[in-house]
Amino acid sequence: MTPNFGILVLAAGQSSRFGSDKLLAKMPDGQPVIAHSLAPLLAMAKRYELKLCVVSRSDNHVLNDYLTAHEIPYTVCPEAHLGMGHSIAHGVKSNPLWQGWMIALADMPSLTKSIVEVLITNIIQHPDLVVRPSYVKEDLNIPAHPVYFPQDYKLKLSQLTGDDGAKSIIKQQTLLDITEISNLMDVDTPEALEKISLLKD
Repeated sequence: MTPNFGILVLAAGQSSRFGSDKLLAKMPDGQPVIAHSLAPLLAMAKRYELKLCVVSRSDNHVLNDYLTAHEIPYTVCPEAHLGMGHSIAHGVKSNPLWQGWMIALADMPSLTKSIVEVLITNIIQHPDLVVRPSYVKEDLNIPAHPVYFPQDYKLKLSQLTGDDGAKSIIKQQTLLDITEISNLMDVDTPEALEKISLLKD
């Protein structure tokens, strides 16, 4: 069975806490964060014949040039500065024929192909449920990204605004226990990037 959803990668943030464009910050191998974040998503998209689209900003010319040079599909969100909700809504409206949306973050350079494959396998088994990875921290099950939303969420996703993402519309979700917390970390500060870089080195 070939799944018929797509992967939406959010790359339109302002990197305000990082101090510079974190997606273009270099990892130990000289490649930018965005390259490491996209690698497992692109690999799994190819394996499972999934569409992939990056949501970017119009003023991030360096990132857009990078995506163009590497032939990675992207769309520019004109209201990206208003928050993640706008980016998600734009991404969904730009890909209206998808039957579901796996929403990933472009600042997760430790994400692995195995985690993405576990997600895809569970999505295929439960195409009508919200599916996402999680990890245990201090006895709490912490939800993480990427998050899959089925077709039923299309309208609500397309109407999101602000910076809370899609938290407000998730009613019930299937959480997959991923033991490696470091693989689900995003990069908000230079210190976080340094920590992830040491783990990947």
